[in-house]
Amino acid sequence: GVFYEVVQSFPRVEENVQVDSYVSSHRWRRHSESLKSVDTNRASMGQDSSEPGGFTDLLLEEGHDNTTQIEEDTDHNYYTSRTYGPYDSTSRDLWVNIDQMEKDKVKIHGILSNTHRQAARVNLSFDFPFYGHFLREITVATGGFIYTGEVVHRMLTATQYIAPLMANFDPSVSRNSTVRYFDNGTALVVQWDHVHLQDNYNLGSFTFQATLLNDGRIIFGYKEIPVAVTQISSTNHPVKVGLSDAFVVVHRIQQIPNVRRRTIYEYHRVELQMSKITNLSAVEMIPLPTCLQFTSCGPCITAQIGFNCSWCSKLQRCSSGFDRHRQDWVDSGCPEESKDKICEKNIDTTETPLYSTTTVLPTTTRFRVLTTTRGSTTSHLPTSLPTEDDTKIALHLKDNGASTDDSAAEKKGGALHAGLIVGILVLVLIVAAAILVTAYMYHHPTSAASLFFIERRPSRWPAMKFRRGSGHPAYAEVEPVGEKEGFIVSEQC
Repeated sequence: GVFYEVVQSFPRVEENVQVDSYVSSHRWRRHSESLKSVDTNRASMGQDSSEPGGFTDLLLEEGHDNTTQIEEDTDHNYYTSRTYGPYDSTSRDLWVNIDQMEKDKVKIHGILSNTHRQAARVNLSFDFPFYGHFLREITVATGGFIYTGEVVHRMLTATQYIAPLMANFDPSVSRNSTVRYFDNGTALVVQWDHVHLQDNYNLGSFTFQATLLNDGRIIFGYKEIPVAVTQISSTNHPVKVGLSDAFVVVHRIQQIPNVRRRTIYEYHRVELQMSKITNLSAVEMIPLPTCLQFTSCGPCITAQIGFNCSWCSKLQRCSSGFDRHRQDWVDSGCPEESKDKICEKNIDTTETPLYSTTTVLPTTTRFRVLTTTRGSTTSHLPTSLPTEDDTKIALHLKDNGASTDDSAAEKKGGALHAGLIVGILVLVLIVAAAILVTAYMYHHPTSAASLFFIERRPSRWPAMKFRRGSGHPAYAEVEPVGEKEGFIVSEQC
């Protein structure tokens, strides 16, 4: 497949990557009774806010044309996307002119601007919500995309990405090519300037950017697209425009001790129409509410946001079962608990959702699997290398289908450990009781317990023969004669 080198070695980069192929599908469980029309005001969320520090601070031009015609308004379950054509004033408003930003905040990444298939970690100055999860660190790649996963591996193009235009870009082929980014505390802008395709330099240079805002919105801006995106070859590198997220499950390999396999399951992907990506176009993606936003049981199980939200009291978390916390959800037995749909305490309905209710139609999501092995010394790659889409495959997941292989073993080991502790405590108590009884009998020889043991102890005294000595009646010399049934036998008494 397509492998990337990560500039920073911390956190550790997974070297061994294996793509597992499964074919199936998962249908989202949604509340069909709560379907309503899509709120067309979502696109302006946050744009008209008078609060300082918003995305409007980054814009070169002020004002917003409310009469703009929207070419496309699509719901993707987790995001609503809107595509603006080159003749819409909104597309020009959404473009961020980095050249006029504060010079000390605009950074040109030297390594990314002069290499091919490289990626580098970038820290954010704010919490960026992505599929309901808050991120503080991302990975910028030369191939026109941002990797958002916590587990850094070499096959970054597979899933967990924000891709304004993922392709085989090579900034090293031109001195004018740069990868720049700008962070003002409320938004991060990453721009690929005058980059060329490695396998087709003559097509011209591409200039585009991705903007991540602290309210979760994602904006793709395109300034220079010399050729139709649909004509870009995907032979040597996948071509994608959109979003993707996944959860990681860690499996213990029983045959190899101290080795764990990381499997990445892609649970959702947003695929934008590449034919709409042209010069001066823009795409705005507004996050839809997720189960993760609820912090108590009542609002969680009564939420009408399009997902089947369930509450797990052990984790104190609301989830649909498919997010980045999937392994904790399964290991804690939350799928079984969530079937009851009952809160332990009175349902609190005072908490209001962060977003209004929207319409979401049932869609079929294809699961893709990316596996990394930690501790292994050899790489297990598929016999046929993936090309255009790396791992465009599917996986069927039941409520507990993503449970780890080592969860049962860990539970069994925990039970054995608890049994051993209980046995040791019982043994200590028995020894302590024996010591106390012995001490009591020693200091109280006339007690009932002492006499009880004395009466049942057979006498082992030797038989004695008494002889009168020295003429004193009170004293006598004794001499062993013999033993018989525990009694003393003597000639004289």
